[in-house]
Amino acid sequence: MRRIAYVVTAAVQGFLRNPAMSIASTLTVTLMLTLFAFFLTTDRGLQAAVTVLEAKVELALFIDDNAKVSQILDLKTKIEANPSVARVDYITKEQALQRLKDIAARRPDFAVADIGTNPLPASLEIKMADPREAKRLAADLRAEIGKGVVYDVIDNPQVVDQLLTITRVLSVGGLAILGMMLFVALFVIVNTIRIAVHARRDEIEIMQLVGASDWLVRWPFILEGMIVGALGAVVSLAVLFAAAGPVTSTMLDFLDLLPVNFGPDFVAQLVATVFAVALLVGAGGATLSVRAHLAK
Repeated sequence: MRRIAYVVTAAVQGFLRNPAMSIASTLTVTLMLTLFAFFLTTDRGLQAAVTVLEAKVELALFIDDNAKVSQILDLKTKIEANPSVARVDYITKEQALQRLKDIAARRPDFAVADIGTNPLPASLEIKMADPREAKRLAADLRAEIGKGVVYDVIDNPQVVDQLLTITRVLSVGGLAILGMMLFVALFVIVNTIRIAVHARRDEIEIMQLVGASDWLVRWPFILEGMIVGALGAVVSLAVLFAAAGPVTSTMLDFLDLLPVNFGPDFVAQLVATVFAVALLVGAGGATLSVRAHLAK
């Protein structure tokens, strides 16, 4: 208990002994953690958008009116065997016409009452399990055109491809910014702890002479770095929660069609992740600084 009390007291005293550097370290960590939390929240929204659009990716095969039912079912079975396909629905001509009439019933300006012969083709609607394979599958199915069953293939994966590209660019850019902020935070923390180590160099030498272990020498500084990280996390989360009202309203208005969940579970995960990163950065920076001093 006496050692624990010494470590805690020395860490607090070290933090208070250099207020300017301690505040600079805390603000740097705060900025990094704020960017990190924003990156996590943005990534969650982007992933939700990708999930929604991926669920809408499907292919449609228009069936030749002269095709036999056995040929259509054989093709359906062949497509279902593809691991990138989730489901294949066979839509008859009558079902296609009924869909059109249902749409017309909700659109007074869209009249279909004068339709005589059913002009709509039967079709196979393909839901994708892996939307990234939609282009390849569409290309394979276009090879069936003109063989007596399929006369056209309709696909629409372009929107998802564009969103996936945007997501990758934002993810790489966000990681690059976070990496730079992490480097800056570590640099500031290392120099803050280095100043504290230098100010207490005589005390450290005396401790080593009387047989104190390296870990007993290190822990006050490591804890001081963790205090810097924890304070940065508290300030960062306070800023985020203060801005949560207007920011969340804006995001929900923009993403009202997406299943983005910013509920208690996500908040708990965000808080835990931010604190974990803060403590790791603080302890890591302090460890690097003290290790360099003890190695001399």
